[in-house]
Amino acid sequence: MARKLFTRRQVFAAAGLTALIFGARHTTRRIARSAPPSGPLSDEAKALIAKAWQGLDPKRVLDTHVHIVGTGDSGSGCFVGPRMQSLTNPMDYLKFTLYEEASGVNDSRHTDEEYLARLTSLISSQSPHGRLLIFAFDQFHGDDGKPVKSESEFYTPNDYVLGIAKAHPELFVPCASVHPYRDDAVTELERCVAQGAAAVKWLPNAMNIDPSSPKCDPFYEAMARLKIPLISHAGEEKAVHAEERQRLGNPLHLRRALEHGVTVVIAHCASLGENPDLDAAAQADGGEGWTNNFELFMRLMGEPKWEGRLFGDISALTIITRIGTPMKTVLRDPALQKRLVNGSDYPLPAINVVMQTRAVENHGLISASERELLNEIDRHDPLLLDFVMKRTIRLHEDGKEYRLADDVFTARPEVFPTLT
Repeated sequence: MARKLFTRRQVFAAAGLTALIFGARHTTRRIARSAPPSGPLSDEAKALIAKAWQGLDPKRVLDTHVHIVGTGDSGSGCFVGPRMQSLTNPMDYLKFTLYEEASGVNDSRHTDEEYLARLTSLISSQSPHGRLLIFAFDQFHGDDGKPVKSESEFYTPNDYVLGIAKAHPELFVPCASVHPYRDDAVTELERCVAQGAAAVKWLPNAMNIDPSSPKCDPFYEAMARLKIPLISHAGEEKAVHAEERQRLGNPLHLRRALEHGVTVVIAHCASLGENPDLDAAAQADGGEGWTNNFELFMRLMGEPKWEGRLFGDISALTIITRIGTPMKTVLRDPALQKRLVNGSDYPLPAINVVMQTRAVENHGLISASERELLNEIDRHDPLLLDFVMKRTIRLHEDGKEYRLADDVFTARPEVFPTLT
């Protein structure tokens, strides 16, 4: 008897996904964009925005987690990996389609131009506005240090991001991305820092970086010497298909960078998924002892020797898959907030299916009336939505009110010492 290849549920799911993909872009617009505004913002929405800016100096406000994506159609050198552009991988194809829609790309022949134009328009039209730390994104590299384009989700060259920031210094701050296994890793880092890069971005699970490997040591030494922080994803990464590469996102791996004197920012506070507990106590209990990544992040933050050099960013903590315990934990803890920075994870806030204000309200962090105003702001500017939402959310417990501190939203000098 022939083996059954697909369950009935899988067949229906595939059919629905195919219909969604081929249903034209207006379908994904409903998922990735709010309805367009019918007019200017209401006075109530403007008042909520003004309240969000109270206590902040716009010159110091920094969104520390903003992606730049392109296909290279402008000569940028960017590319999107083959999995993301092939219907043989429908989930990845749909994901990239959503990203394009969320970031204002209407013509895929002009992805670079339209992505950048939309982002520039959003931040420059805000009054007041801060600055955005924009990410380069290096390719997947093999253990031999050679790039593997076929395994790369996307690639955004350092020079492209450096050029954008140079053209708009009032809006953007560049963040380099250098794979530490590269033969020229230290040289490339030094070159980028000399041109104004204020940080380095890694996504170990997708780039094939083991942050605990001795192969990273020369790069760590250079980062510490140059006083450049590492912003590293930790926790589960949905783009990664191989379980063994998910383990590269274990927050505990980042101890090696800290031991070399590097300032580390753990993206998303490692708030998704589980990883093996690598510490001796867990091993003594017999096995790997899988533990929630956020718990591993909090363990690291609780180790006194890393204070002053280990931080977290709160990007994506309000999306549907992360909202809950992580955000409530940081709200309750003023000491922890002294070691946090804000990031939007743009273009994620413009993807309605993951950025759901109803979920935030259901967790008791905003009121129904605030949700309506936030939805109105979203229709004008999803980037602004993320900022205003995080300035608005609060937790009421035991007769106390907890909010995110002003300093979470500023460029901390202890994190970004080279940033002016």
